[in-house]
Amino acid sequence: MESVHSAPGSTPATVPASGPRAESETGLALDAAFHRTMRALFYPERVAIVGATPQVGFAFNIHRNILNFGFQGEVYGVNPKYQEVLGSACYPTLDAIPHRIDQAIIVVPSHAVLGVLEQAERAGVTAVNIITSGFGEQDDEQARQRQVAIREFARRTGIRVVGPNCLGLVSTPARLVAKSGPYTTVARGPISLVFQSGLLTYSMIIPPQDREIGFTYVVTTGNEADLEAADFMRFCVEDEQTRVIGCFIEQFRDPQKLLQVAEQAADAGKPIVVLKVGRSEGGRRAALAHTGSLVGSDEVIDAVMRQYGLIRVSTLDEMIETLAAFHSKRLPKGPGVGTIFVSGGAGGLISDLCQDLGVSLPALAPETVARLKPVIPPYGTVGNPLDTTGQAATQPEITEGSLVAMAEDPSIHTVVYGQAYPNKIDLDSPVGRVIKSMPERYPDKVFLVLSLVTGKMHDGSRWGQPPVEPVTHWDGVPFLQGAENGLRAIGALIRYADFLRARQAEPRPHPEPSAVAEQARALVRASGGRPLVEREAKTVLSLYGIPVTRERLATSPEEALVAAREIGYPVVLKVESPDIAHKTEAGGVLLGVTGEDAVRQGFARIVENARRHAPGAKVAGVLVQEMAAGGRELIVGMTVDPAFGPAIAVGLGGIFVELLRDVALGVPPLTRRDCRAMLARLRAAPVLETGARGTGPADLDAVVDILIRFSQLCIDLQGEVSEIDINPLVVFERGLGAKVVDCLIVPAKGAR
Repeated sequence: MESVHSAPGSTPATVPASGPRAESETGLALDAAFHRTMRALFYPERVAIVGATPQVGFAFNIHRNILNFGFQGEVYGVNPKYQEVLGSACYPTLDAIPHRIDQAIIVVPSHAVLGVLEQAERAGVTAVNIITSGFGEQDDEQARQRQVAIREFARRTGIRVVGPNCLGLVSTPARLVAKSGPYTTVARGPISLVFQSGLLTYSMIIPPQDREIGFTYVVTTGNEADLEAADFMRFCVEDEQTRVIGCFIEQFRDPQKLLQVAEQAADAGKPIVVLKVGRSEGGRRAALAHTGSLVGSDEVIDAVMRQYGLIRVSTLDEMIETLAAFHSKRLPKGPGVGTIFVSGGAGGLISDLCQDLGVSLPALAPETVARLKPVIPPYGTVGNPLDTTGQAATQPEITEGSLVAMAEDPSIHTVVYGQAYPNKIDLDSPVGRVIKSMPERYPDKVFLVLSLVTGKMHDGSRWGQPPVEPVTHWDGVPFLQGAENGLRAIGALIRYADFLRARQAEPRPHPEPSAVAEQARALVRASGGRPLVEREAKTVLSLYGIPVTRERLATSPEEALVAAREIGYPVVLKVESPDIAHKTEAGGVLLGVTGEDAVRQGFARIVENARRHAPGAKVAGVLVQEMAAGGRELIVGMTVDPAFGPAIAVGLGGIFVELLRDVALGVPPLTRRDCRAMLARLRAAPVLETGARGTGPADLDAVVDILIRFSQLCIDLQGEVSEIDINPLVVFERGLGAKVVDCLIVPAKGAR
């Protein structure tokens, strides 16, 4: 892995168009302007440091790094106090430099930044990188206004801005380390980092150096007054030299742009690994509906990432291992993982962790076991994990037999060779030669090395002999460190491969209005802003072919009797009132009503209960409804996430929704795979899939069909409604379908 120090001058990366391009002249112009900006940032010919100084600080550190790492372009200083800084010519103002500047790096007090931007406009600078703090991150109105002014400057002039409040960027192909930090070297490799936090990049760049993990680009985006993380993610996706992208995100500025980039990355087969903070209670929002109370923005972000193939991690250590795993030249063709260790204790540890993390360790095929028994010493264990014993270190035939047997087992798709601690492998040793040969012998399998713990990478010496050809990679993939994070990374690799296969088999549809969209909107608008009563809400559902119970509105006991005879006993009686959203709490629901006397008495009782519960409520009558007997109750709902729009929830319904909170989320448009995955994530999934206590499996195919239709409804009514609550959706046994029993639709405030 070559470092920036030793890298020869290279041609700037081409940026092919991976996604669809706008055909309009405006779209083409914006596209060209975007790539001109990115070239100025990552492949500049001339850079100016505004605030250059010989005094130690951010400006000095960035200036020194640019010079020390061999940048081949021209570097200028801007400071009226000096004529020269660190050997670079220094000018009093940015517009006094007699050459056009591609990138200006601004490190001056916050109150002086806007004046520098005016100089940049006069000088025709292409892009600026504002390191200075003291803007939107402060709880200060003047500071916030300064950031607003930066955004307005970028929009007015077309000069794009990185930051403010960031630490700069790195482009190893250009040998440009325009970033503050204690770097002695930055290895070049296929990872690009996009971090909203500048400080955290130290954690990602410096520790992996001894593992020869390298980077293409690193950019810290800070407050994102103009350019945001998704812009740089797009650049990295389109860059030929970047294979995998790591992101630290505090907030997605433009969620729709993020989804476009995610689709583009999936088209290119480039994984994006995201550490998104904000899981704590302080980051959640409250809502009023049943489903709304179950949805917080972080849960929606989880759903978005899952559906669009963004790999979410929880820690920086996990991110490092996941980025390392995605160096793989091939993706697993299935979920099966085979592990090989020289210790039974290690095998037990790995088994437990795999169970906890959802990593599949399938039982070895009988023929595999038969092949291994003559290979493994009697005091070893033939299984998965495989315990080869310490004899494998001196008997390469044990290692070879183990690897070959694992690789040829049809249920194993990823083979993991375990180490006790981080250790290089000498490819010139007998064991090393075996390991080196495996990827070529079995090109359809993924091979990884995993150490049980993290730490300093040892040199790989064996029995006192110095290594001849020590390596830290197997088939281009850095050796993984730490059992838990390493297995999490392997799981992410498997899930991403599965995501790409499923995406190819069932592409995600574009969120476009359906043929009944206007009709559905008209029904919502006709309510005049009040919640749609159950019968009205079901009329909307029926437009989309969502099955609902048969029912009629009765305004008198006699009408209720006629309706009950037509529908057939037993029936359900419910109050219909736009002022009573939760009918059960008002005593406005009677189940299993049979017989004429019961219908008459029930009608009177419901009306009386409703008036007692809400004296001022408008009671339209009593709804006579078929009794959906049997089946299991689910809830299906929609609430509006402030960032990503409609969010769909499905889970255990009825009276248990608030108590058990067994809900899975998705965002429209949903695919059938999304719907099945949502149902599979429920804790109640086993009961639905297999049945319990004499009941058969639930008709989940019918539920999937309803969710697909409901997803389209949510797309059509976006902006018109704030909440939809189907509770319950009664699901019958397989082949018998499902029906909506009750529904509430709440129009959005201010909707026309």
